[in-house]
Amino acid sequence: MATRRTTRWNGELTSLSIEFLKDVIERMELYGEELQIEFPGHAKHPSYQLTNSRGFKMAFDGKHLLLPLNENGVVSDNLSQTFTLAQVRQALVAPAPTARRTATRSAGSRASGAARTRTVAADPDQIEVDKYAYFRTHREQLPAGIQAYSQQISDLMRAGSTAEAAFAQVIAEHF
Repeated sequence: MATRRTTRWNGELTSLSIEFLKDVIERMELYGEELQIEFPGHAKHPSYQLTNSRGFKMAFDGKHLLLPLNENGVVSDNLSQTFTLAQVRQALVAPAPTARRTATRSAGSRASGAARTRTVAADPDQIEVDKYAYFRTHREQLPAGIQAYSQQISDLMRAGSTAEAAFAQVIAEHF
């Protein structure tokens, strides 16, 4: 059976190891019900901070030891969105919808009766895969700096444009 966890946090709760999530849940139950995680760095497990209902924060390193907050009152200036205790518990049991699952895996998952949440989460990933495939294929013809408009291209593709049409529209608007 293939593992659903990676060796580094990729921005998705489900990419964290089960043991790490269990320890985070334990601390959330004790210290605070809101979680923010430091965006990927070089460590296997990221630092994180918990916020309780009164707004007080506690920071922990990847080994769940206390960390001092920085001068801004947070563990890092590069934090994820806020996750609730329920979301962390769900990530403990939910399958990981990652960009690594390309059309071949997604199609196999849907055919085997995958949960609705997995199918919904796979759609944005496919858009990112298509966008990158177009970029990789046409890299020489695209203007320098097009990467700065990546989010706009994704939004256009989610609105129904093809990758080619989305890139063409962004180029017409900005270059």
